[in-house]
Amino acid sequence: MSEGARIRSQSGEAYRILREAILSGAAAPGTRLGPAELSARLGIGATPIREALSRLSAENLAIAFEQRGFRVAPLSAGELRELLDLRLSFEHEAMQRSMHAGDAHWEARIIAAFHMLNRCEVPHAGQSAQGFEVWSQRHDAFHHALLSGCDMPWLKRFHGVTMEQIERYRIAILKAQYRLPAGNDSTELGALLSHDEHARLRDAVLARDEERAGTMLTTHIGRTASLFSAQFEALDIAAPP
Repeated sequence: MSEGARIRSQSGEAYRILREAILSGAAAPGTRLGPAELSARLGIGATPIREALSRLSAENLAIAFEQRGFRVAPLSAGELRELLDLRLSFEHEAMQRSMHAGDAHWEARIIAAFHMLNRCEVPHAGQSAQGFEVWSQRHDAFHHALLSGCDMPWLKRFHGVTMEQIERYRIAILKAQYRLPAGNDSTELGALLSHDEHARLRDAVLARDEERAGTMLTTHIGRTASLFSAQFEALDIAAPP
């Protein structure tokens, strides 16, 4: 393998590892991302690490500081509200188009994704990290299935980028919420994340009832926006500047 190919391969591996750490919350907002330290920890050269960090900076997952390296991008209440507004706009349009263009395979994906979601515990106080991770993955798979019949690739791409950014906030909020002892659950949050809530949305979409599905999605995301914004500020989980 040539030197250039080796660097590209290592850069891709570093990018994958660091991106997953940021999106999963393993690398908390504001965490310093020093190329030298990361190189020693990951066993990857400093040059590929810097290339990976530059890619993450372009995606707004890391922030570059002149002469001071990189840090995981911070979280802010203003950005969360903007992202949630964008999510509603993109997701509403993509869901409507899915109900127009979706076929039997689309319907089957929704049914299968909900079945998997329904087979795991809804997040609750005192839940294990593994249990939360399973729910999080299946929840995302269900929402993606609802939109998978959309015939506009760019719309789905913009929605996907928005959801990746929102995911950082959701994980930070839920980890803080469910780090509390058992019995400290938020009743409103529990209802929002419940299987019943998602089952009603599934049924409206499969019935291709555009008005009901649109109203339910707007209400679901609107409640998410209000609750997550309030909890984000109350839990004080934003990274320091």
